[in-house]
Amino acid sequence: MTPDPLEIRHLRYFLAVAEAKSFSRAADHLGISQPSVSQQMRDLEPSLRVSLFQRRGRRILLTPRGLIFEEHARALLRELDNFLEDLNSEPGQLRGALTLGVIPVLNVPLVPDLLGLYTADHPAINVTVEEISSTVIENALEEGRMDIGLGFVTHHSPRLRYERLCTDEFALIVSENHPWARRRAIPFAELHQQRLLQLTDSFVMRRMTDEICRNHHIRPRSVAEISAIETLLRSLEPLRAAAVMPKITLRGREGLKLKAVPLQGKKLGLDIGLLRLSDSAANSAVAAFTSLAKATVPKLIAK
Repeated sequence: MTPDPLEIRHLRYFLAVAEAKSFSRAADHLGISQPSVSQQMRDLEPSLRVSLFQRRGRRILLTPRGLIFEEHARALLRELDNFLEDLNSEPGQLRGALTLGVIPVLNVPLVPDLLGLYTADHPAINVTVEEISSTVIENALEEGRMDIGLGFVTHHSPRLRYERLCTDEFALIVSENHPWARRRAIPFAELHQQRLLQLTDSFVMRRMTDEICRNHHIRPRSVAEISAIETLLRSLEPLRAAAVMPKITLRGREGLKLKAVPLQGKKLGLDIGLLRLSDSAANSAVAAFTSLAKATVPKLIAK
């Protein structure tokens, strides 16, 4: 019987060489000897009757036929991995993929717990989490590049369904050593000309706080505008400043030794919820995440 010209190990060895651009580095990655990799590739090319590699000095590059083979080799291995996952999963178990977009302020407080519960219940679903802005989440949902979003309920897009999970409030975030850290509550009007760190205006949350300031006729003293929430929070102590952010911001960040002092004023609440296409209910992975989020997020917020 004539041996098959292609075996699974050929695909794995070939892709290792293609990525490393070197037989020796590919061998190190695979945990086998370099002569074994070289021999497998020498066997593969004649059996396919095409040239896959070309040498450029010490580098190993792919020929045009090699590039075609690389594309199909990746697809074949991906299909094989999916087949093996299906074979080993329990009958009736949900399978597939879920891409979740989450705004930065909610990622640390909510996603680790949600992800742990979701993957425990649905281990055969491949979950991808992207931390991105509200606007990008909405665009990605409309274009079909994302399945569900976790963010603020803004109702900006008529094509999306916004489902409120809970309500949080803006508070004054300060370090434990800040002069206002022991205040029971602070009237919003007292923030006029006070030292605040602010997010850049690319954040929906910054635009929300700007509107609240206008409604209260105050103008804080902006010490710095920072585009990363973690950096902003870690800068509060050294800059002796405060920040107006939702209380949930501090969940999961207890080690930063910050406090959320309640603010007294108008329209300080904000709704947190799920964003998805109006017809996304047919997606079982989305439906399962929606059900979990409805049951879990209000409890996490209340802690």
